[in-house]
Amino acid sequence: MDLRQAARIWRARWILTSALLLLAMAGAAGAAVVIPRHYQSTSSVVLLAPPAASAQNGGNPFLSFSPSLTLTADAVSREMMAPLAVGQLAAQGFTASYTVALPSYTTSTTGSVLQVTVTGTNAAEVQRTLQGVTAQIGTQLAQLQDGVAASGQIHAEMLSFTPQATLSISQTARPLVVVGVLLLLICLGTPLVVDGLAARGRGGHRSTLSPDWALLDSSAFPYRSTFPEERTGHPELAFPGEFTGRADQ
Repeated sequence: MDLRQAARIWRARWILTSALLLLAMAGAAGAAVVIPRHYQSTSSVVLLAPPAASAQNGGNPFLSFSPSLTLTADAVSREMMAPLAVGQLAAQGFTASYTVALPSYTTSTTGSVLQVTVTGTNAAEVQRTLQGVTAQIGTQLAQLQDGVAASGQIHAEMLSFTPQATLSISQTARPLVVVGVLLLLICLGTPLVVDGLAARGRGGHRSTLSPDWALLDSSAFPYRSTFPEERTGHPELAFPGEFTGRADQ
């Protein structure tokens, strides 16, 4: 079935199609109310070289980026995403989902930046979790450098922080799109199914009630010949004289 045939069926059964479309719009509106909103909040933290390493650059840590800071940032991100750290934050009340990762592209400078993203259905909880996770990065970094002198420790500085959680359009709209597509398929597919069942019913009714179709059914007369009946007896054998080939003779 092509689109043109489907369009003819939709026009022929426009009452059913229109009713289903109205129900679909009502269902989509109800789903938009029921499906929860998703909020997102972000922050970024940069790891800076220790005072001992930046002394040669006049004590300016922003002139002392090196690959070792990238490796440290990767280690911190792995520690923050470990189940132990997630459980500790959840025990403190920071229950929203979060990620701590390096940027998608890393260099000797961007590799020392950690991006924190927190998502959830409660804006206040998302903002509170962002604060807890961002503060935990400094604590985790200090634990990794336990026993190192303060002059040789890498420290973290905050680059950006979202003051308020914002609505995530992509995560909120994704389930709505799925529901809308399913409802649309049901609306457009139901008239086609109904029309096919109706056509099948009409075909079955004709074949069982019409006498013409029954007479044309050769399976009803499997041994009936299509030619006029012929005599099945053997003709009498002709012999000369009185003998006619009958059994008594």
